[in-house]
Amino acid sequence: MKRLYTYLTLCCVLLGWAACNDDKEYITVNGFQTGTNAALNASQTDITLNAETPNVSALSLSWGNYALSIDNDAYGLPDEMINKYIEISSSNSFDNGESSLCVENTKSYTHVELNNITKKLGIEPWSVSEVYIRIKYVLGNNLAPKYSNVEVIKVTPYGIRMNTIAMLATDQETVTGYLYSPEEDGVYQGFVGASGWMNAYFRENDGTMWGNDGVIGTAFMLSNDISTLWNIWYPGVAGSYFTTVNTLTQQWSATLLNDLTVIVDGNPIVMKFSVPQNKWTGSFTTNGASTISSATASTKTYTVETGTDDDAAIAGTLSISFSASIPKAGSYILTLAMGEEAVIATIEEGEAGESTYFNYLEMINPDNWNDVKCRLYSSEENNIYQGFYYAEGWENFKLATEDREVLYGSVPESLYELDATGAAWNIWMDTAESGFYLFTANTADNTWSHQEITKVSVSGDFNGWSIDSDLMQYDVDAKVWKAVIDINYIEWGIQIILNDDWDMMWTKKADGVLQYGKGVNIVPSEMGVYLLTIDTWDMGHITYTLEKQ
Repeated sequence: MKRLYTYLTLCCVLLGWAACNDDKEYITVNGFQTGTNAALNASQTDITLNAETPNVSALSLSWGNYALSIDNDAYGLPDEMINKYIEISSSNSFDNGESSLCVENTKSYTHVELNNITKKLGIEPWSVSEVYIRIKYVLGNNLAPKYSNVEVIKVTPYGIRMNTIAMLATDQETVTGYLYSPEEDGVYQGFVGASGWMNAYFRENDGTMWGNDGVIGTAFMLSNDISTLWNIWYPGVAGSYFTTVNTLTQQWSATLLNDLTVIVDGNPIVMKFSVPQNKWTGSFTTNGASTISSATASTKTYTVETGTDDDAAIAGTLSISFSASIPKAGSYILTLAMGEEAVIATIEEGEAGESTYFNYLEMINPDNWNDVKCRLYSSEENNIYQGFYYAEGWENFKLATEDREVLYGSVPESLYELDATGAAWNIWMDTAESGFYLFTANTADNTWSHQEITKVSVSGDFNGWSIDSDLMQYDVDAKVWKAVIDINYIEWGIQIILNDDWDMMWTKKADGVLQYGKGVNIVPSEMGVYLLTIDTWDMGHITYTLEKQ
């Protein structure tokens, strides 16, 4: 009786069917050891890498393969029998370099990918160097590998300047400012306009992300472990912070400028800080031409040792240098822009004007002031603003004027009192339940409130002015209200009623635009089935569409 033996050797000899005696059938793989070297081709041989086009292809490689065969047509060859490795080296002897397995017979490198390889090879940036590339073919451990021809590429890599670190919002993408490291030594400094308890991350130019150490959890401790780090957070007082990020000690600190004093003609200028603009501004009058070159601030510094405890913060002073020329006697406005590597001072004639009334307050993300959740509107210019927004449970926000000169949070320990000072806390929803709300803010008495909207009804001639038969549903993803309505009769049109209250309604302001309160009915042009969609993001310009289905 015969038994079946199957042998697969790494030296490319396949042993097939075998009897119990010494008669064996050997199947030989041909075309590797005796085959012609497969050719490697490069799309370019002289490349200048560019940091401004990191994701654009810089080099494409293509190469052939060996045509393998076996001497018995009854058997087939397994797929991907030969392993192919791309070898890249700074030496023609390939005694150092990068090696990577590649399944396909082509490979493309972007500018940043190729630049990173040159960095690993120890090639100096900004200079022309030769890089050697070949394909290594491996069929088995017992066979010597085969190699393609060598392509020699002249490459001019770019260096990564480590002179700035970006401050990011909590989405870890939006850049809100920069700190600077003139010595490129891993220590970054700069002035940041921070709201109370503002959260952020830091990202170096080589892509290294820094946040708070999420394992220890101590404030002002840094970590670059992307799997565990948290966002960093500032103290609860909004203002101008001289911020230091030290990636060597993995700590950071925040020095609050309590005030800023500039002396002109022996008199101090009263300087006011704008958090969103990261600027100090003050008005003064002078008796003649002069030059201003410095300012002094009293400070409080928060560190790993102090945490965000105001009482433990270290008191001190800080001198700030700049240069500004006063051309002649007169009244002027001095502005110190703090966001650049050096403080930029400008002087213009005039006096600071009175504040302009803003018809809008914007509900904003406390950690990213460009992220506007909704717009509250004051139609009567009476300091009462209203707006609609679908809020998540415990969601935080602040209210801000359009120029971000005034930022409203809540009075600490008194949620529904508005506070426009640097000591304000975030405003937050005091419920774990998400819902659609009408928000009201009164900046005259500094209060705010919210009322949940639990029912939105389409009422009109077509349903006998019912407020129960045609209800709208809120689409959380699209952030709009929707309803399909069958208009089978038209006379006065339709209104949208909130919470069964006929004093709370959306009525027509113009074609495609609604307003909150009494107004004109929406009148469809003809009978039929319609999809009604309402977007309430902007209270002063609520939009709607009425599409016939």
